[in-house]
Amino acid sequence: MMRNLILLFFLLFFNLVGFAQITINLPLTRSVFQRDNNNTSIIYISGNYEDAIEKIEARLLPVKVGQGVATDWAPVIDKPQKGSFVGSIKGTGGWYQLQVRAWKNGAVISQSTVEKVGIGEVFLIAGQSNAEGRRNYGEKASIDDRINCFDYQKIDFLDEIPPFQSFSHVERTSSIAPRGQGTWCWGELGDLLAKRLNVPIMFFNAAYEGTSIENWYSSSIGVSTKHPYFKFTFPNQTPYSYLRISLQYYISQLGLRSVLWQQGEAETDLKTTQEYYETALRKVIEKSRLESGKKISWMLARVSLLNTNQIYPTVINAQNNVINPADYIFEGPNTDSIQTPRPEGVHFTDSGISDLAKAWDIKMNTRFFSQSIPFLPSPIVPLNASCQVSDKVTLSLPTSYNSQKWSNNLTSSTLTASTGIYNSVLRDQTGNYFFTTAVDVKKVFPTAKPVAYAKKSLFFCEGTSTDLLTDSPDYTSFVWNTGETQKQITVKNANSYSVKGISAIGCASPESIIIQTQILSLPIKPVIYQSDVAACEGNTITLASTSLKESVWSTNETAPVITVRTVGDYKVTVRQKDENGCFSIDSEPVTFTIKPRPETPEIMQIGIYALQAKQKSQAIDLSYEWKQDDRILANKTAFIKINSPSFITVTALRNFIVANKTFTCRSNLSGAYSFVPSTELSGIIIYPNPTSNGIVTLEAKDNLEDFTLTIYDSKGQDIYTSPIPNLIEPRVVDLSNLSSGKYIVKLTNGIYVEKKSIVIMK
Repeated sequence: MMRNLILLFFLLFFNLVGFAQITINLPLTRSVFQRDNNNTSIIYISGNYEDAIEKIEARLLPVKVGQGVATDWAPVIDKPQKGSFVGSIKGTGGWYQLQVRAWKNGAVISQSTVEKVGIGEVFLIAGQSNAEGRRNYGEKASIDDRINCFDYQKIDFLDEIPPFQSFSHVERTSSIAPRGQGTWCWGELGDLLAKRLNVPIMFFNAAYEGTSIENWYSSSIGVSTKHPYFKFTFPNQTPYSYLRISLQYYISQLGLRSVLWQQGEAETDLKTTQEYYETALRKVIEKSRLESGKKISWMLARVSLLNTNQIYPTVINAQNNVINPADYIFEGPNTDSIQTPRPEGVHFTDSGISDLAKAWDIKMNTRFFSQSIPFLPSPIVPLNASCQVSDKVTLSLPTSYNSQKWSNNLTSSTLTASTGIYNSVLRDQTGNYFFTTAVDVKKVFPTAKPVAYAKKSLFFCEGTSTDLLTDSPDYTSFVWNTGETQKQITVKNANSYSVKGISAIGCASPESIIIQTQILSLPIKPVIYQSDVAACEGNTITLASTSLKESVWSTNETAPVITVRTVGDYKVTVRQKDENGCFSIDSEPVTFTIKPRPETPEIMQIGIYALQAKQKSQAIDLSYEWKQDDRILANKTAFIKINSPSFITVTALRNFIVANKTFTCRSNLSGAYSFVPSTELSGIIIYPNPTSNGIVTLEAKDNLEDFTLTIYDSKGQDIYTSPIPNLIEPRVVDLSNLSSGKYIVKLTNGIYVEKKSIVIMK
């Protein structure tokens, strides 16, 4: 039986319709959530959705103008997971349409509505038959649409986890769960309160006909007790269990303003003492607070009338003594004075029922609503979900609760399943019940397929690779059929590839569409033909490829034939590129060099007859080609002696050996130098003369060789002798060690003798 009730509870909560993108499971239609003393409360929302969504929002719209304050769209949850969601929205007292919408890709994709839900006042009735109600005694339906109940009745005892279905308007024939018979006076009271407070009203009724205060007290402490009139032993801690379960189960979800207590008629027959009634009632109130974990407010009617006009002041006195607003126990109506005599003797009828409603309304004054402390609704508990293996989901609960019962009747803290819809009812340390979200295991797994695609192409050349990518905001990670988990993978083989997205809770999506890679063959290796292995600057070397397709050179050129002219040493390869963009392997390399030409020399006259070829950058490995007018001279050195008027040019030469072959690179021709020798000088010339430092240069018009230089002082003494190999070019002589004076310089080679005087002036 317990299993069936849990399943019924679950099915009522998980109210999916068709294939809607988003559904609302809670709140149930016509739920009323207890407001606080600032006229606000929180409506807790849970539901389910299809596919992946970005966020869920909610708003409240008054059912009628003046019956509440509309709210803007407010966030319920961002990036929900596992196909279910839980959140809340805050509002002021009123009667609302609750709208919930889902977003994806920046647009609203679905919206669902609970047509009527309220923030107002919730009451739990307890006592005996004039609280429980009687059918067909002239009771009236509620007129105001905002008066609500759970239309359900359980006569013998209340199950620990009772049903919890959509609520309904209080009609004349309604049962007010868990035990109320008909609307009685409560529908009319609801109309009076709704009109005055302008908020919806919810009633629960845990009263039990004919019960005594002893029945309530004994059952609250677990002691067996008998019905004073029917003489049966109450089962399952009845009647108190109706109050406890209603508080811990129904009221835990919606909240409560106050327990409305109307009981005392049985005490007149039983002659209950004032002390016992007072003590027992206090104990029942204390027990209700202990087992709800809240300082619940109570309002006590003063009741004793039995059998038309028989009253029992002792009970009235006890009830008056228990009333204490400082302890949140408030004065209710004195019902003994209402409808006397009563046609039925004990129970109200017709106008008496209406008068009873009015009496309760009078006592629920401004002072009562400002001093009583409402018990606010409990939040919905989200279920945690994770995927342990590819086809199973593990649902788990918070550890702060004492016990739990799943919709499949299991009581473990976790549940693992591959299919089915599950929720749980939890109990805390006090005994209050809490509802969880409902999770469809199949919907925990994401349904959106990730997209796999190639960064460049699915076709790639042999020896290379391609990159496959996937991306989706719906998933936090990915896994390829290769086992790799990056968003981008590199593949080198022809194969079939697919990817799954992994949600934030570890659940895998369906496999993406399979993509197939293909390897393309490479074109053949080309050959290079070259025009030469070496060239001088200003000349070129031509390379030709045998590629039938596009030639791609290591020089970054792409023509089939290329010409190289820049100075440098080269090692060049070429690849063939086909229409698929595939490259052959490199050709065998060819090597060659283009040598720089020597720097263009400049002719400088360094003596009377001597010229020298000079460059800005001196080089020792150069030779020179001199031209006197149009005649090439034999001299290859940097110096040349000219003794006749002429135009002189020179070219610098540098030799290279490449591949055992010598070749010469020539500079550009120097500018022409116009040489006109002095006609006043002859023989050997010494300059400067006089000299200030003793350093002089010897030069002769002819290329004389094998001289001996002798220096004589003014007395004719030989003071310096030095060999002079030749005078092909100017020859510098250092006489700086000689003191100032006049000296005779003698040059002789056995054939030619020349004497000159020289003056040293220091």
